Amino acid sequence: MTRIILTRHGQTLWNIEGRVQGSLDSPLTEKGILQARSLALRLKDEGINHIYTSDSLRAINTAEEIRKGIGLKKILSDPALREFSFGDWEGCIWQELRDRNPDIFKIWDSEPHLVTTPGGENMELVTDRAWNYLQQIIQIHQGQTVCLVTHGLTLKLIVTKAMGFGIHEWAKTPWQHNTALNILEVEGDQWIPLVIGDCQHLDGLE
Repeated sequence: MTRIILTRHGQTLWNIEGRVQGSLDSPLTEKGILQARSLALRLKDEGINHIYTSDSLRAINTAEEIRKGIGLKKILSDPALREFSFGDWEGCIWQELRDRNPDIFKIWDSEPHLVTTPGGENMELVTDRAWNYLQQIIQIHQGQTVCLVTHGLTLKLIVTKAMGFGIHEWAKTPWQHNTALNILEVEGDQWIPLVIGDCQHLDGLE
């Protein structure tokens, strides 16, 4: 039985500003750092053997807080865990994009799996790259506990697939807030969810 712990980076400056991040980056806020430390405290007794992270700095810095908190020596980063690339939208304010592109967002709000962002990715591409990487991790670390730090949309797509839903059913899984916690056990092709999208560790920070 392999245990997979999945989480999202802490709050960033662009999260607060309502700006599209994707493959671009912005720093963790003070609150984001505290969120990561709070999650690390919660994970201290989970027996994590390895930490993998997206190579975006906001994810790396979150993973570092977890690493220090649980006493591991290193983290490993890989672009396969990056956020959905929003292409030309990155760096823009979400609401301004909505106002300028009502036709695209009408589809995005109802059937986002049908949208390929201008110069960016779509949900199928993101799911495939992240899921294939996760399968490699499971093969390498069979019987161990592995923590992966990624991003809101990428994380939601991973959890959706792990729960047995298709990409078009992504609304059936909870949104992954900053440092949301997911713990799943993997045995062969069977995924057993233990904790999904939980943020109890943040109660004292609000």
